[in-house]
Order: sequence, then C-alpha cells, then structure tokens
Amino acid sequence: MIIMSVKKTTIKDVAKKSGFSPTTVSRVLNENYPVKAETREKILEAVHDLKFNRNTTARNLRLKKSGLMALVVADINNTYYSRIAKRVGDGLFDEGYNLLVCNTNEIVEKENKILSMLANKGVDVIAVASSTTDPSFIENLVDLGGKIVLLDRDMNIEGVPFVGSDNFESSKRLTEYVLQKGHTRVAFVSGPENVVTSQDRMRGYQAALLENGLELNEYNIVSGQFKKEEAFNAIKKFLLSNRESSDPYTAIVSSNNVMTAGVIAAVNSIGLEIPGDISLVSFGSLDMQEIISPQVTCIDQNEAELAKTTLETMLKLSKEEHSEHVESTIIKDSFIEGSSVANLQ
Repeated sequence: MIIMSVKKTTIKDVAKKSGFSPTTVSRVLNENYPVKAETREKILEAVHDLKFNRNTTARNLRLKKSGLMALVVADINNTYYSRIAKRVGDGLFDEGYNLLVCNTNEIVEKENKILSMLANKGVDVIAVASSTTDPSFIENLVDLGGKIVLLDRDMNIEGVPFVGSDNFESSKRLTEYVLQKGHTRVAFVSGPENVVTSQDRMRGYQAALLENGLELNEYNIVSGQFKKEEAFNAIKKFLLSNRESSDPYTAIVSSNNVMTAGVIAAVNSIGLEIPGDISLVSFGSLDMQEIISPQVTCIDQNEAELAKTTLETMLKLSKEEHSEHVESTIIKDSFIEGSSVANLQ
C-alpha cells in the first residue's frame, strides 16, 4: 500500500514550478480534460524535474467508479456518527453503492493512512469528519482528483463541499440560554484543541460570555477530549473543588453529547443533583433523551437531515467531474429545552 505524505512533492509544487494552476496540473496528470500540448509539455517537464510520483492514488482516482463510497468518522462509538453511517449506508445501497465506514479515534496519523488506503482502492467519494484543522493532506487528495465531502467539521477547503452545523452560533445560543437563567459562573467542557468543531463551539461559548459582560479565564475550561471517561474524570475533579469554593460555578456547558454522559455520571458519583446543585446543557442530544430525568437542555443536530444531505451530496459528487460544482449545506440545528437548568433570576 502506498501511503501519501504531505512532506513529499505535491501537485502544488508542480504547479509552482511549471507556472500553471493546480487544477491544470491535475488535468494533465489525470488525463481527464483537454490541455494545450505546450502546457502539457511544461507540466510534465516539472513533474520529471521534481521527481513527482504519479502513483497508484492518482491512477485509481482517475479511473473512478468503483461502486464504493466511504465514511471516515472520528469516533464510531458516538451514536451521532453511527446513526449517520447507517442512514447514509442504507441510502447508498439503494443507489447501487456499498459504504465503507472507517474510524480514526481522533488520531490524525490514522486518518491520513485511512484516506490514502481509500484513495488507493479507487473509492468514488469519501465523506470525512476530520480530526485536524490542517487541510493540506485532504487538499492534496483533491488535487489528485479525489472527491471529498467534509462532514460535520468544516476545514474551509476551496471547492470541497461541507455538510454540517453552524457550531459557533449553536454553541453561543446554548450558552446564552444559561446566562438568561441568571447564571454568571458557567464552565465549559471542551474537546480536542486540534478539532474544528471543538474550536468553533468554544468560540461560541466565549462570545456569549463576552457579549454579556463576563470575563474569560482558563479556569472556566475543563478538557474532556470528546470522550466520556475523560470528561467523567475531569468534571469529577472540577466539581469536588467547586464544592469548596466561596464563589462556585453553577452551570456547565458540555460541547459534545458523549462528554455530557460523562458529566452526568460524575455529578451522580459525588451525590450531587441536576439542576439543584449544578445546571447542565449539552451540544448534542443524548441517547434516550426523552426518558432521561431531568431531560437535558440541548442542541439537537438533526441527524436525519444531516445524513440525508450527506447522501445527496455524495451522489452528486460522484456524477460531477469537478467538486466545485457541488455546494455546501449548513444543517439547521434544533434547540430542545429540558429541565436541567435552574432559574436563578
């Protein structure tokens, strides 16, 4: 198996040396678009000089139509992703495709190897919830002719469609709800620093605090890494310390549904109650949300609509020669008010 590395010569390097755009270089290498003979000659000369490897990835991406599509997710144990995978997989099967589902465990190196493997196998379209904010690896795949959909986590790559939430605005709305209930000491459970959604949700939380005249400080932030166990341990420690404070935090904003489960477990483990002792809101609904007591106020990401739009985007992309012809879609989240926030007004 050939593993691509962003440290190797890329199409952008060839473009810079030849004086032509990456798109033109890609057309020459993929032989999928008419290019002037003089232009082709200069690009191939640059390819030779730079010892650019026109490898298996490029060849398979050029051939297309394997009947396979792929979904690369950060954590398949998160039912948000597993339910999306089921819906997309069922829809693709009805259209004559099979879906490969790959799990990265939020490990960037594993993600890159998986993407290379899928490209080498000539997978028609890959939808990826990336675990990094660095777009260079995916950009290189696209330059080679790969068709990518950014799922849930937008990396702002030109010509690559995104399907997902407005994480900043929804996180801001969730935090504002807590503030409107009279809470001024509000902690935030964050995800990995290198994940786009984690950054956007933290920015939304911080914006809500600032716009309401509240200060930001590092003690507001508790790292849960989008993991239940990490959140449990971190919040348990936080709550034990908070219980002894003369000015305690009264509410928690959890930026991921998996971490919310860990927060609830931590609260229960030390004999506290929601919302009597600590209020809680969640970005992302919980499994069996409707029967949990108290019901947690949350942002619901509308998985059904997101999966439907992801499916439609993947199918459109499979039929288009160039991905820039397929538009991004922001899925409208829903705000679900439960009974997990005390009114301090």
